[in-house]
Amino acid sequence: MGFISFNDNYYRLRLEALENKALTREDVYEAQQLLKVLDDLEDEGYTNLNRHLENSFSCLTRLRTLLRNSQAAPFPLEHDSLPPVLYSPEEYELQSLLDTLIAAAEKHAHPSGKAFLQDIYRYCGWLEAAPDTAYVFLLRDALLPYVFFRSRQRARVYPWLISRSFLDAFTRTQQADDELRLPLYEALEYGYTAFPDFCAYCRERILRVLDRHTPLKTLLLELLGSVSAEHIAVIESGYIGTIPMLLKALDDRVSFRLYTTAPFLYETYRDLIFCRRYEDIRRFETLYSQDLLLRFSSFRSGKFYVNTSSDASVREHSLQEIKYFIS
Repeated sequence: MGFISFNDNYYRLRLEALENKALTREDVYEAQQLLKVLDDLEDEGYTNLNRHLENSFSCLTRLRTLLRNSQAAPFPLEHDSLPPVLYSPEEYELQSLLDTLIAAAEKHAHPSGKAFLQDIYRYCGWLEAAPDTAYVFLLRDALLPYVFFRSRQRARVYPWLISRSFLDAFTRTQQADDELRLPLYEALEYGYTAFPDFCAYCRERILRVLDRHTPLKTLLLELLGSVSAEHIAVIESGYIGTIPMLLKALDDRVSFRLYTTAPFLYETYRDLIFCRRYEDIRRFETLYSQDLLLRFSSFRSGKFYVNTSSDASVREHSLQEIKYFIS
C-alpha cells in the first residue's frame, strides 16, 4: 500500500471511466488535471511514478490521446523558468529577515505585475482572520500570504519553515517526508475519504512515525506549545497537505487551509481549499519569493534560521512580489 499503488489504482479506474463514455467538458478538464499532476512530478524531478504508470498501462500516452481526440491540449508548465541559485553562507533568523524584507518592499518603487498574484491575493482574503485563532504560515510556499497578514497588523501570525530539509535535519534521514506522507495515501487507498475518518486514520500512523523520530516529535510539540490560542490555522499552498496533517496529528487545535489540492483529495478537503484548480499550484509555488529567496539552514533556541539567495535578480523579483501584498 502507498504512493505507487494508490496512484496505479486511481489512474487505472479514472482512465477506464473516461475512455468508456462520451466526454463532457468537465471530463476533459479532469483528464487535463490528471495529466498535469504527473507532468508536475516530472518537472520537479520525481520520475518513478510516471515511469511505473506508463510501463504498466501506458497511462500518460492514453491521457494525451484522450485529450487530443477531444481537441484539448495538456496544461502547460506555466510558471517562471527559474535560474539555478547560489545561497549566501551567512545565516539569518527568519522572523528578523522577514521584517527586513517587508520594510525594504514598502520602500520599493513598483509591485510585481504578475497577473497570478491577484489570485493569491484573493486566497489571502478568503483566509478570514477568525477570533481566538493563531495563523501558522508554512514557508516557503506561504510567504506571500504571511506578508498579507503581517502588513494588515494581524496578531498571532507565525512563519514556520518546516521543509524537507528541516525534517531531514531532525530525523537524520532522507526519508522522513516520505514516511509522513505515506499514511495519507494509505488512508485514501483503504477508502477513508470522509475527512474525519481520513484524519483519524492518518493521525494514528503519523504518530507511529514520530515515535521513531523522538527529537522531531519533541521539537514540533514545543513549537505548537509556544502558540497561545484556542485554534491554530495552518496555511499552505496545497497538494496533499503532509505538514498540515502532521501538525494536526500532534495538536487538536490545528485546522488548515490550502489554496488547492490534488484532484483525488477535492472531496476530502472540500471545505479546506480555496479552489479546485490544481493546474495552478506550481505557479503558486515557483514565485521567486516562495521558491528561491531563502532556504532552511538550522533551527535552534526556538527559532528558524535561513540562508538567502545571493542573486540580485532573485531579491529584486522577490521584493516586487512582496510589495504587491503590502500595497
